[in-house]
Amino acid sequence: MAQLIDWHTNLWLPEHLGEEARAEMDNRTGGQMDAGPEAHRAFIAGKADAFIVLGLRFNRLGIRVPNDFLARYCAEFPGRAFGFMGIDATEDDAARQVEHGAKEYGLKGIKFSPVYSGFDPWCEVAWQVYAAAERLKLPILWHQSAAYAAQSTLEHANPILLDKIGRAFPKLRMVIAHVGQPWIGETIVVLRKHKQIFADLSARYYRKWQCYNALMLALDYKVTDQLLFGSDFPIQTTEQALASFRAINDWGPGVALPVFPPEIIEDIIANRPLELLWPEG
Repeated sequence: MAQLIDWHTNLWLPEHLGEEARAEMDNRTGGQMDAGPEAHRAFIAGKADAFIVLGLRFNRLGIRVPNDFLARYCAEFPGRAFGFMGIDATEDDAARQVEHGAKEYGLKGIKFSPVYSGFDPWCEVAWQVYAAAERLKLPILWHQSAAYAAQSTLEHANPILLDKIGRAFPKLRMVIAHVGQPWIGETIVVLRKHKQIFADLSARYYRKWQCYNALMLALDYKVTDQLLFGSDFPIQTTEQALASFRAINDWGPGVALPVFPPEIIEDIIANRPLELLWPEG
Protein backbone atom coordinates (compact mmCIF):
# COMPACT_ATOMS: atom_id res chain seq x y z
CA MET A 1 0.00 0.00 0.00
CA ALA A 2 1.34 3.43 -0.94
CA GLN A 3 2.50 5.42 2.07
CA LEU A 4 4.17 8.83 2.32
CA ILE A 5 7.09 8.56 4.73
CA ASP A 6 9.29 11.55 5.49
CA TRP A 7 12.54 9.76 6.32
CA HIS A 8 14.44 12.81 7.60
CA THR A 9 12.95 15.39 9.98
CA ASN A 10 14.49 17.23 12.92
CA LEU A 11 13.08 18.33 16.26
CA TRP A 12 14.70 20.76 18.66
CA LEU A 13 14.18 23.79 20.86
CA PRO A 14 16.51 26.83 20.63
CA GLU A 15 18.11 25.97 23.96
CA HIS A 16 19.25 22.61 22.53
CA LEU A 17 21.56 24.33 20.05
CA GLY A 18 25.00 25.70 20.72
CA GLU A 19 25.89 29.29 19.96
CA GLU A 20 27.73 28.45 16.74
CA ALA A 21 24.86 26.30 15.45
CA ARG A 22 22.24 28.97 16.21
CA ALA A 23 24.33 31.67 14.53
CA GLU A 24 24.84 29.54 11.43
CA MET A 25 21.15 28.71 11.12
CA ASP A 26 20.10 32.31 11.68
CA ASN A 27 22.57 33.42 9.00
CA ARG A 28 21.21 30.86 6.51
CA THR A 29 17.53 31.44 7.18
CA GLY A 30 17.17 34.93 8.57
CA GLY A 31 16.17 33.50 11.95
CA GLN A 32 13.21 31.53 10.52
CA MET A 33 14.30 28.04 11.65
CA ASP A 34 11.54 26.72 13.91
CA ALA A 35 11.95 23.00 14.59
CA GLY A 36 9.84 22.90 17.74
CA PRO A 37 7.00 20.45 18.44
CA GLU A 38 4.21 22.81 17.33
CA ALA A 39 5.81 23.42 13.92
CA HIS A 40 6.61 19.73 13.52
CA ARG A 41 2.99 18.77 14.25
CA ALA A 42 1.74 21.23 11.66
CA PHE A 43 4.20 20.68 8.81
CA ILE A 44 5.22 17.04 9.20
CA ALA A 45 2.64 15.13 11.23
CA GLY A 46 -0.09 17.03 9.41
CA LYS A 47 1.12 15.77 6.03
CA ALA A 48 3.17 12.55 6.17
CA ASP A 49 1.70 9.16 6.98
CA ALA A 50 4.85 8.28 8.96
CA PHE A 51 8.08 10.08 9.73
CA ILE A 52 11.54 9.74 11.24
CA VAL A 53 12.30 12.28 13.99
CA LEU A 54 16.00 12.80 14.57
CA GLY A 55 17.72 13.69 17.80
CA LEU A 56 21.04 15.51 17.59
CA ARG A 57 24.00 15.12 19.94
CA PHE A 58 27.09 16.87 18.67
CA ASN A 59 29.15 17.88 21.68
CA ARG A 60 31.79 19.57 19.53
CA LEU A 61 29.16 22.09 18.39
CA GLY A 62 27.28 22.30 21.68
CA ILE A 63 24.18 20.66 20.17
CA ARG A 64 22.27 18.33 22.52
CA VAL A 65 18.65 17.37 21.92
CA PRO A 66 17.60 15.30 24.96
CA ASN A 67 16.45 11.81 24.08
CA ASP A 68 13.58 11.96 26.58
CA PHE A 69 12.29 15.11 24.84
CA LEU A 70 12.43 13.27 21.53
CA ALA A 71 10.68 10.20 22.96
CA ARG A 72 7.84 12.23 24.52
CA TYR A 73 7.08 13.86 21.20
CA CYS A 74 7.15 10.59 19.25
CA ALA A 75 4.78 9.03 21.78
CA GLU A 76 2.09 11.42 20.51
CA PHE A 77 2.08 9.55 17.19
CA PRO A 78 2.22 5.79 17.85
CA GLY A 79 2.96 3.81 14.71
CA ARG A 80 3.73 7.01 12.79
CA ALA A 81 6.69 8.70 14.51
CA PHE A 82 10.03 6.88 14.82
CA GLY A 83 12.57 8.57 17.04
CA PHE A 84 16.30 8.25 16.34
CA MET A 85 18.42 9.03 19.40
CA GLY A 86 21.39 11.34 19.06
CA ILE A 87 24.63 9.54 19.95
CA ASP A 88 28.16 11.02 20.03
CA ALA A 89 31.07 8.56 19.93
CA THR A 90 33.36 11.03 21.69
CA GLU A 91 31.59 9.87 24.86
CA ASP A 92 33.00 6.64 26.28
CA ASP A 93 29.56 5.37 27.35
CA ALA A 94 27.97 5.87 23.91
CA ALA A 95 27.05 2.17 23.56
CA ARG A 96 25.39 2.22 26.98
CA GLN A 97 23.39 5.27 25.88
CA VAL A 98 22.17 3.25 22.88
CA GLU A 99 20.88 0.54 25.22
CA HIS A 100 19.21 3.12 27.46
CA GLY A 101 17.57 4.97 24.58
CA ALA A 102 16.12 1.79 23.14
CA LYS A 103 15.01 0.11 26.35
CA GLU A 104 13.97 3.09 28.49
CA TYR A 105 12.66 5.49 25.85
CA GLY A 106 11.58 3.12 23.09
CA LEU A 107 13.61 4.96 20.44
CA LYS A 108 13.89 3.13 17.14
CA GLY A 109 17.21 4.20 15.64
CA ILE A 110 20.39 6.27 15.98
CA LYS A 111 21.46 9.58 14.44
CA PHE A 112 25.25 9.62 14.05
CA SER A 113 27.73 12.08 12.58
CA PRO A 114 31.52 11.73 12.72
CA VAL A 115 31.84 15.02 10.82
CA TYR A 116 29.74 17.07 13.27
CA SER A 117 30.99 15.27 16.37
CA GLY A 118 34.62 15.06 15.29
CA PHE A 119 35.44 11.36 15.65
CA ASP A 120 36.87 8.64 13.45
CA PRO A 121 33.98 6.37 12.37
CA TRP A 122 36.33 3.39 12.76
CA CYS A 123 37.24 4.22 16.38
CA GLU A 124 36.67 1.70 19.17
CA VAL A 125 33.73 3.50 20.81
CA ALA A 126 31.95 3.88 17.47
CA TRP A 127 32.50 0.17 16.79
CA GLN A 128 30.79 -0.59 20.12
CA VAL A 129 27.83 1.53 18.99
CA TYR A 130 27.52 -0.45 15.74
CA ALA A 131 27.59 -3.75 17.63
CA ALA A 132 24.87 -2.53 20.02
CA ALA A 133 22.79 -1.18 17.13
CA GLU A 134 22.98 -4.46 15.20
CA ARG A 135 22.10 -6.50 18.29
CA LEU A 136 19.15 -4.25 19.15
CA LYS A 137 18.05 -4.02 15.49
CA LEU A 138 18.38 -0.23 15.46
CA PRO A 139 19.14 1.42 12.10
CA ILE A 140 21.66 4.26 11.94
CA LEU A 141 21.05 7.47 9.99
CA TRP A 142 24.37 9.13 9.18
CA HIS A 143 25.21 12.72 8.45
CA GLN A 144 28.17 11.41 6.47
CA SER A 145 28.60 14.33 4.10
CA ALA A 146 29.80 17.91 3.97
CA ALA A 147 29.16 20.18 6.93
CA TYR A 148 29.61 23.91 7.16
CA ALA A 149 30.16 24.52 10.87
CA ALA A 150 33.73 25.74 11.33
CA GLN A 151 34.48 23.02 13.91
CA SER A 152 33.17 20.13 11.81
CA THR A 153 35.78 17.62 10.61
CA LEU A 154 35.60 16.93 6.90
CA GLU A 155 38.36 14.34 7.11
CA HIS A 156 35.74 12.04 8.69
CA ALA A 157 32.96 12.85 6.25
CA ASN A 158 33.43 10.76 3.11
CA PRO A 159 30.71 8.07 2.77
CA ILE A 160 33.29 5.61 1.43
CA LEU A 161 34.34 5.14 5.08
CA LEU A 162 31.05 3.29 5.63
CA ASP A 163 32.09 0.44 3.33
CA LYS A 164 34.20 -1.14 6.09
CA ILE A 165 31.30 -0.84 8.54
CA GLY A 166 28.88 -2.35 6.04
CA ARG A 167 31.21 -5.34 5.60
CA ALA A 168 31.61 -5.84 9.34
CA PHE A 169 27.90 -5.46 10.19
CA PRO A 170 25.94 -6.88 7.23
CA LYS A 171 22.65 -6.96 9.16
CA LEU A 172 22.87 -3.35 10.30
CA ARG A 173 20.51 -1.10 8.32
CA MET A 174 21.97 2.33 7.58
CA VAL A 175 20.87 5.52 5.81
CA ILE A 176 23.29 8.07 4.37
CA ALA A 177 21.65 11.48 4.65
CA HIS A 178 21.68 14.01 1.79
CA VAL A 179 23.08 11.35 -0.60
CA GLY A 180 26.43 11.94 1.10
CA GLN A 181 26.95 15.23 -0.74
CA PRO A 182 29.27 16.26 -2.30
CA TRP A 183 30.52 12.66 -2.48
CA ILE A 184 27.50 11.45 -4.39
CA GLY A 185 29.44 9.05 -6.61
CA GLU A 186 30.99 7.41 -3.56
CA THR A 187 27.55 7.10 -1.95
CA ILE A 188 26.10 5.39 -5.03
CA VAL A 189 29.00 2.92 -5.08
CA VAL A 190 28.39 2.11 -1.40
CA LEU A 191 24.69 1.52 -2.12
CA ARG A 192 25.54 -0.75 -5.03
CA LYS A 193 27.81 -2.84 -2.76
CA HIS A 194 25.58 -2.97 0.32
CA LYS A 195 21.87 -3.61 -0.06
CA GLN A 196 21.32 -2.91 3.64
CA ILE A 197 22.45 0.70 3.13
CA PHE A 198 20.14 3.43 1.81
CA ALA A 199 20.44 7.14 1.09
CA ASP A 200 17.94 9.91 1.62
CA LEU A 201 17.52 12.86 -0.73
CA SER A 202 16.78 15.41 1.97
CA ALA A 203 18.08 18.95 1.55
CA ARG A 204 19.10 18.22 -2.05
CA TYR A 205 16.00 19.11 -4.08
CA TYR A 206 16.74 22.83 -3.95
CA ARG A 207 20.35 22.05 -4.96
CA LYS A 208 18.70 21.05 -8.18
CA TRP A 209 21.69 20.26 -10.38
CA GLN A 210 23.31 18.19 -7.65
CA CYS A 211 20.07 16.31 -6.94
CA TYR A 212 19.42 15.67 -10.62
CA ASN A 213 22.91 14.25 -11.09
CA ALA A 214 22.52 12.05 -8.01
CA LEU A 215 19.25 10.67 -9.35
CA MET A 216 20.66 10.00 -12.81
CA LEU A 217 23.72 8.29 -11.35
CA ALA A 218 21.49 6.13 -9.11
CA LEU A 219 19.43 5.25 -12.18
CA ASP A 220 22.58 4.27 -14.10
CA TYR A 221 23.81 2.09 -11.21
CA LYS A 222 20.33 0.61 -10.66
CA VAL A 223 20.05 1.65 -6.99
CA THR A 224 17.02 3.95 -7.11
CA ASP A 225 15.22 1.38 -4.95
CA GLN A 226 17.64 2.38 -2.15
CA LEU A 227 16.75 6.09 -2.32
CA LEU A 228 14.41 7.58 0.30
CA PHE A 229 12.34 10.77 0.34
CA GLY A 230 13.04 13.21 3.17
CA SER A 231 12.48 16.90 3.87
CA ASP A 232 15.23 17.69 6.42
CA PHE A 233 12.59 19.74 8.26
CA PRO A 234 12.86 22.59 9.16
CA ILE A 235 15.01 23.18 6.05
CA GLN A 236 11.89 22.30 4.06
CA THR A 237 8.45 21.08 5.06
CA THR A 238 7.20 17.78 3.70
CA GLU A 239 5.01 19.62 1.18
CA GLN A 240 7.84 21.90 0.03
CA ALA A 241 10.18 18.95 -0.42
CA LEU A 242 7.55 17.05 -2.42
CA ALA A 243 7.01 20.02 -4.72
CA SER A 244 10.76 20.50 -5.22
CA PHE A 245 11.32 16.82 -5.94
CA ARG A 246 8.48 16.61 -8.44
CA ALA A 247 9.88 19.66 -10.25
CA ILE A 248 13.35 18.16 -10.67
CA ASN A 249 12.94 17.93 -14.48
CA ASP A 250 11.63 21.50 -14.85
CA TRP A 251 14.56 23.49 -16.20
CA GLY A 252 12.67 26.21 -18.00
CA PRO A 253 12.43 27.06 -21.69
CA GLY A 254 15.33 26.25 -23.96
CA VAL A 255 16.91 23.66 -21.66
CA ALA A 256 16.77 20.06 -22.87
CA LEU A 257 18.18 17.45 -20.52
CA PRO A 258 17.40 13.74 -20.21
CA VAL A 259 14.30 13.30 -18.07
CA PHE A 260 14.57 11.47 -14.80
CA PRO A 261 11.53 9.17 -14.94
CA PRO A 262 8.59 10.76 -13.09
CA GLU A 263 7.26 7.31 -12.24
CA ILE A 264 10.45 6.61 -10.28
CA ILE A 265 10.02 9.91 -8.41
CA GLU A 266 6.54 8.77 -7.37
CA ASP A 267 7.90 5.33 -6.51
CA ILE A 268 10.52 6.86 -4.20
CA ILE A 269 7.86 9.02 -2.55
CA ALA A 270 5.19 6.40 -1.99
CA ASN A 271 6.75 2.92 -2.12
CA ARG A 272 9.53 2.83 0.44
CA PRO A 273 8.03 0.83 3.33
CA LEU A 274 9.18 0.99 6.93
CA GLU A 275 10.25 -2.64 6.60
CA LEU A 276 13.34 -1.46 4.72
CA LEU A 277 14.81 -0.38 8.06
CA TRP A 278 12.84 -2.68 10.34
CA PRO A 279 12.41 -5.93 8.41
CA GLU A 280 11.37 -7.73 11.58
CA GLY A 281 8.34 -5.41 11.88
